[in-house]
Amino acid sequence: MTKKILILGGYGTCGRRIAEILMQEPDAECVIGGRDAVRGQAVSAALGIPFVAVDIERQASLNGALDGVFAVVNTCGPFRPHDYVVAERCARRGVHYVDMADETSYILGIEGLSGRAIEGGVSVVSGAGSGLAFSSVLAAAIAPGFDAIAEIEVAMLSGNRNPRGLASVRALLAAQKRRARLYEGGAWHEVPGYTKGRTVALPEPFGRHRLYVTDAPEIEILGKRYGAGVTYRTGLELAVLNRAHAWLGSLNRLGVIADPARYAKSLHAVQKGLRRFGKAAFGLRVVLRGERGGEPLVRKAALVACEDGLSALCTPAVALVRKWMAGGGEPGAFPCSSVLTLADMTCEWTMQHVVLQLS
Repeated sequence: MTKKILILGGYGTCGRRIAEILMQEPDAECVIGGRDAVRGQAVSAALGIPFVAVDIERQASLNGALDGVFAVVNTCGPFRPHDYVVAERCARRGVHYVDMADETSYILGIEGLSGRAIEGGVSVVSGAGSGLAFSSVLAAAIAPGFDAIAEIEVAMLSGNRNPRGLASVRALLAAQKRRARLYEGGAWHEVPGYTKGRTVALPEPFGRHRLYVTDAPEIEILGKRYGAGVTYRTGLELAVLNRAHAWLGSLNRLGVIADPARYAKSLHAVQKGLRRFGKAAFGLRVVLRGERGGEPLVRKAALVACEDGLSALCTPAVALVRKWMAGGGEPGAFPCSSVLTLADMTCEWTMQHVVLQLS
């Protein structure tokens, strides 16, 4: 018996790719949904799967779209703190839910729906659009053997040739208005978002790239799990785009511009024009520093998708849906940091030609 999978925002960058992957699953009946009927029907015709018009801010519209649905993949948001309309409705209706949020307070706040999710017998998961699922799995793979872990460094980079939606550009610009925490020299430091650039060695084909400190859910979640200080860095593959983002952040801090995110459309257009440059890769590295037997110990884990970074980025959401379809998954509401195992992810990474490196 097939299970209906509703992909909200299935005509967007990540939503469409998730639909393309899941529609190959024999037991999945994929449906894309959203407010934009023109875009939705165009992608529906191209993929040969149904489109349903749904306005998530209208309860009747959302309820109608959820009829007969087994799981929802929410790629369109909005992921505003304390606004869990879609996730809460799914929990009440007994529908599994995963979203592509990457904002820390939103992801952490999802746990407030745990009671309703348990009552509904479903999993409600947030944060599959961030690096959280990847970094959590990699950290768990190399953590055994430490007596204590003092520092964790996470670095992530998506290649310039990967399609990047307007929402992701806006989110990166918005991050510059938020303070970020940096753990360095055994102490916490608070810095402006997208600052403190450092050259980081990532797996090939990236090599060494300059990345910047930003806020990320790993700082809270991995820090609490391992009792360690966590630093998260990310950036853009092309130096000119990194400089543009950093420049807008500097103008904001000087009071010249009020909100860097208002320039998202212009910067998005520039990035689209430069898409033929760079790579279609995705890479992430986790470094743990601590001790074993009184001696310093450093372990590293990395993964890289050389050919199709966008599909690799979608693997946490896809892996969760497959797990639910197979009867797995614990009822409750969770950040996307404890719901997938290395085995779950390795299965998806193999299909997407992702290479895992442990040292």
